[in-house]
Amino acid sequence: MTLSAPGQRRLGLVLGGGAARGFAHIGVLQVLDEAGIRPQVVVGTSVGAFIGAGVAAGKSIAEITAFGMRLRWRHLVRPAWPRRGFLSLAPLERTLIRWLGDLWIEQLPLPYACVATNALSGRPHVFTEGRLAPRVRASCSVPIVFQPCLIEDRWYVDGGMTDNLPIGAARRLGAEVVVAVTLFGAADHLPTGLGAYSAVVLGHTLVRTSAHATAADVLVEPDLTDFDMVRMRRQELIARGRAAMLAQLPRLQMVVIGGA
Repeated sequence: MTLSAPGQRRLGLVLGGGAARGFAHIGVLQVLDEAGIRPQVVVGTSVGAFIGAGVAAGKSIAEITAFGMRLRWRHLVRPAWPRRGFLSLAPLERTLIRWLGDLWIEQLPLPYACVATNALSGRPHVFTEGRLAPRVRASCSVPIVFQPCLIEDRWYVDGGMTDNLPIGAARRLGAEVVVAVTLFGAADHLPTGLGAYSAVVLGHTLVRTSAHATAADVLVEPDLTDFDMVRMRRQELIARGRAAMLAQLPRLQMVVIGGA
């Protein structure tokens, strides 16, 4: 059931980007669910937009977890003629439609927004209406790696390039308390494994575009230094997300209920 108490403040959940690291978001969601805490506003960038769409669509945490455990890269990407990117996220769009239906953002049970970057102006764009799946695809379209996404005659790329932790968008949708989950802290060493160097380089960009993270009432920072953005180490990442959210749970409960 939804946590409710006299004076409870409207809770917004902000999920940041980080590709395969996004499984940590599922761990965060599990802890919130077990504590009986349900967000009333959901905002995400990149993989955070993808997972957040399931939350906003009313999927249970068990359903989101099961979906994540079945997910493979072939469900998300395919090779593309490298005119604007080496990979296409068309499969991601189809996968989201199969999972949730071909919904419009306005049809979602919860207020929802996802952030992409206008490829020509370099400015963030917050989508709060329109077909859900292509807008989530746009939010996930890392430049050069993935082809940009064309929506209403404009090209969009990954929202993490300009706003990886869109706390302001959650406030504008009515959130009075914001819990934000970042998948990138400051790296203190170069991790090993596939895509390690790319993870650090892209991570610096995502850290910069999350610089306003302190604007969150509760900031959840799983320790993911040794995780790259390609390998889906599901159970380990979920466990890291759980641990980080458990550490912040007393603070969140106090803020949501007590208004501290």
